[in-house]
Amino acid sequence: MWKIKQSLLLDASDSAKRYYPDEFMCFIGGNAKSEIADEIVLLPTYNDTTSASILESVIPIDASIIGTLHSHPDSSARPSDADKKFFMKHKLNIILGSPFSIQSAAFYDEKGKRITVTITP
Repeated sequence: MWKIKQSLLLDASDSAKRYYPDEFMCFIGGNAKSEIADEIVLLPTYNDTTSASILESVIPIDASIIGTLHSHPDSSARPSDADKKFFMKHKLNIILGSPFSIQSAAFYDEKGKRITVTITP
Protein backbone atom coordinates (compact mmCIF):
# COMPACT_ATOMS: atom_id res chain seq x y z
CA MET A 1 0.00 0.00 0.00
CA TRP A 2 1.29 3.45 -0.93
CA LYS A 3 2.40 5.83 1.80
CA ILE A 4 2.21 9.55 1.09
CA LYS A 5 3.67 12.33 3.21
CA GLN A 6 1.00 14.64 4.56
CA SER A 7 3.24 17.63 3.78
CA LEU A 8 3.23 16.67 0.08
CA LEU A 9 -0.57 16.78 -0.01
CA LEU A 10 -0.73 20.02 1.97
CA ASP A 11 1.80 21.72 -0.35
CA ALA A 12 -0.06 20.47 -3.43
CA SER A 13 -3.37 21.69 -1.97
CA ASP A 14 -1.89 25.14 -1.38
CA SER A 15 -0.58 25.23 -4.96
CA ALA A 16 -3.96 24.15 -6.37
CA LYS A 17 -5.62 27.00 -4.45
CA ARG A 18 -3.10 29.50 -5.86
CA TYR A 19 -3.65 28.27 -9.44
CA TYR A 20 -7.45 28.31 -9.15
CA PRO A 21 -9.49 28.72 -11.37
CA ASP A 22 -6.85 26.97 -13.52
CA GLU A 23 -5.75 23.39 -13.00
CA PHE A 24 -2.50 22.72 -11.16
CA MET A 25 -0.20 19.89 -12.22
CA CYS A 26 2.99 18.40 -10.83
CA PHE A 27 4.80 15.11 -10.56
CA ILE A 28 5.35 13.06 -7.44
CA GLY A 29 8.76 11.86 -6.34
CA GLY A 30 9.61 8.98 -4.09
CA ASN A 31 10.46 5.31 -4.14
CA ALA A 32 8.26 3.02 -6.24
CA LYS A 33 9.77 -0.16 -4.82
CA SER A 34 8.90 0.72 -1.23
CA GLU A 35 5.74 2.60 -2.34
CA ILE A 36 6.64 5.86 -0.62
CA ALA A 37 5.72 9.26 -2.10
CA ASP A 38 7.45 12.12 -0.36
CA GLU A 39 8.12 15.05 -2.69
CA ILE A 40 6.59 17.31 -5.32
CA VAL A 41 8.46 17.63 -8.61
CA LEU A 42 7.59 20.86 -10.40
CA LEU A 43 8.15 21.14 -14.15
CA PRO A 44 6.94 23.75 -16.65
CA THR A 45 3.28 23.15 -17.45
CA TYR A 46 0.50 24.73 -19.47
CA ASN A 47 -2.56 25.35 -17.30
CA ASP A 48 -6.05 26.64 -17.98
CA THR A 49 -9.52 26.22 -16.49
CA THR A 50 -10.16 22.85 -18.15
CA SER A 51 -6.77 21.18 -18.37
CA ALA A 52 -3.11 21.07 -17.47
CA SER A 53 -0.45 19.61 -19.70
CA ILE A 54 3.27 19.20 -20.07
CA LEU A 55 5.58 18.56 -22.98
CA GLU A 56 6.91 15.05 -22.54
CA SER A 57 10.32 16.24 -23.72
CA VAL A 58 10.83 18.20 -20.49
CA ILE A 59 10.13 15.22 -18.21
CA PRO A 60 13.51 14.01 -16.95
CA ILE A 61 14.46 10.35 -17.12
CA ASP A 62 14.43 9.87 -13.38
CA ALA A 63 13.33 6.73 -11.53
CA SER A 64 12.35 8.82 -8.52
CA ILE A 65 9.40 10.31 -10.46
CA ILE A 66 6.71 7.84 -9.53
CA GLY A 67 3.45 9.61 -10.13
CA THR A 68 1.33 12.57 -11.05
CA LEU A 69 -0.88 15.02 -9.21
CA HIS A 70 -3.29 17.52 -10.64
CA SER A 71 -6.31 19.50 -9.55
CA HIS A 72 -9.85 19.62 -10.87
CA PRO A 73 -11.28 23.09 -10.17
CA ASP A 74 -14.84 21.81 -10.74
CA SER A 75 -14.67 19.76 -7.49
CA SER A 76 -14.78 16.33 -9.16
CA ALA A 77 -11.88 14.07 -8.28
CA ARG A 78 -12.87 11.49 -10.90
CA PRO A 79 -10.44 10.98 -13.79
CA SER A 80 -11.39 11.94 -17.32
CA ASP A 81 -10.47 9.72 -20.28
CA ALA A 82 -7.45 11.99 -20.88
CA ASP A 83 -6.44 11.57 -17.23
CA LYS A 84 -6.63 7.78 -17.50
CA LYS A 85 -4.43 7.82 -20.58
CA PHE A 86 -1.86 9.96 -18.76
CA PHE A 87 -2.05 7.69 -15.67
CA MET A 88 -0.77 4.70 -17.70
CA LYS A 89 2.80 5.91 -17.36
CA HIS A 90 2.80 6.24 -13.57
CA LYS A 91 2.11 3.90 -10.65
CA LEU A 92 0.49 6.54 -8.43
CA ASN A 93 -1.83 9.32 -9.54
CA ILE A 94 -3.66 11.88 -7.44
CA ILE A 95 -6.51 14.21 -8.29
CA LEU A 96 -7.37 17.05 -5.92
CA GLY A 97 -10.95 18.18 -6.29
CA SER A 98 -12.07 21.59 -5.06
CA PRO A 99 -11.80 22.76 -2.24
CA PHE A 100 -8.28 21.27 -2.59
CA SER A 101 -7.69 19.56 0.71
CA ILE A 102 -6.44 16.19 1.86
CA GLN A 103 -10.07 15.15 2.20
CA SER A 104 -10.77 16.02 -1.45
CA ALA A 105 -7.86 13.93 -2.79
CA ALA A 106 -8.52 10.76 -4.77
CA PHE A 107 -5.81 8.21 -5.51
CA TYR A 108 -5.50 6.02 -8.62
CA ASP A 109 -3.18 3.39 -10.05
CA GLU A 110 -1.83 3.29 -13.61
CA LYS A 111 -5.07 1.68 -14.83
CA GLY A 112 -7.23 4.46 -13.44
CA LYS A 113 -8.52 2.25 -10.63
CA ARG A 114 -9.12 3.97 -7.30
CA ILE A 115 -6.68 2.85 -4.60
CA THR A 116 -6.28 3.33 -0.87
CA VAL A 117 -3.20 5.05 0.51
CA THR A 118 -1.78 5.77 3.93
CA ILE A 119 -1.03 9.40 4.75
CA THR A 120 2.01 9.69 6.98
CA PRO A 121 3.28 12.60 9.10
